[in-house]
Amino acid sequence: METKIPTNHLSEVDWEDILETLKDQRCMLFLGSSIFEAAGGGSMEQALVKWLDADNPNHPHIHLRNQDGFYLFRKSRFRRKVIAKMKEFYNQPFPETQTLFSRIARIPFQMIFTLTPDNILARTYDEMGLDYQPDFYFRNRRASEHFEKPRRDKPLIYNLLGNIEEPESIILTHKDFFDFLQSIFKANSMHEDLKDQLEKMDRYVFLGLPYEKWYFQLLLRVLSLHNEKLKEIERLALKEFENPNLHKLYTKEFKLEFFPVEMEAFIGELFHQCEATNLLKPLPNEDFSESNISIPTKKELKEWVAGAKIKKAMKHLKFLLIQHKPRSYALSNDLIVLRNRFNLLKQREIRGTIDSRDFSVENNQITELLLELIDKSFQLG
Repeated sequence: METKIPTNHLSEVDWEDILETLKDQRCMLFLGSSIFEAAGGGSMEQALVKWLDADNPNHPHIHLRNQDGFYLFRKSRFRRKVIAKMKEFYNQPFPETQTLFSRIARIPFQMIFTLTPDNILARTYDEMGLDYQPDFYFRNRRASEHFEKPRRDKPLIYNLLGNIEEPESIILTHKDFFDFLQSIFKANSMHEDLKDQLEKMDRYVFLGLPYEKWYFQLLLRVLSLHNEKLKEIERLALKEFENPNLHKLYTKEFKLEFFPVEMEAFIGELFHQCEATNLLKPLPNEDFSESNISIPTKKELKEWVAGAKIKKAMKHLKFLLIQHKPRSYALSNDLIVLRNRFNLLKQREIRGTIDSRDFSVENNQITELLLELIDKSFQLG
């Protein structure tokens, strides 16, 4: 059972209302970069800057990274090289962040919107065996005809500013951001049924968002103008700044109700409140008994991969790696990343947001990486 974290301001939060809106599937969560913690501690955003060496004035690909986090590339083709490095960064294990996300995953939010391009939250769901549906906003590209209504037992994890698996969707430059705003104004790229779901919400919870940055203020304004109903939704956020003018702007203009509480304390208490009222989602019992699954041979795994039985191969490979803990930790993480990448690819296929040629290329890459992972797994002995 979670330990209740004592904080003076936690008692000021209207937990009863939050729990009621969660129960009625009318409460959604927004996550920003400040909620992420780099491995070993520290800001995820600064860790990424260090990983990319983005502030190096002599960087071969990045001409400039400004204070708002937008990039200017020396040549447009260097964008993909930088995104490839970003993808390597986000595919690392982030134990501190995933520990926090493992609590969020069991809180019955119907929809979770992230303002970062990674899939760390989705990976956490995968690792815990919890169901979800991934999607992301791709500016100026029409939303697919397929739509599955989000549910608390299968929530929507939506990357609002693009997804690292689709490089052209990511918001990295000022031009990207203004194209994104224009796409929102034109009501492009988001399914009409998803907009309806947003309108049905009674409460938004904002955690770790970049309140102090001008573009976030503009983004909030645009989203609020998108529909009259959105202006009236209850908004709860944690205090991320001391600037009284910013505080006044967000409380008066955007109707945010701030609480000076640490994110870990807030999530811990919300987890506790959901547990006390039987709202937590149960963890699935993945049956790895001998009657259900056995240790596969390398030949069996590769035959399943060759027969396009990717999910079956991944499930049995996961079981194999469990037998080799703790030496298999790194490979297990690689499998989680690969499984999440495969799930995202299948979702894009279902939604019609990827053409057949790109699907084949991506699917072949996943297959090759899975075969490599199988070979490495059998080298563990």
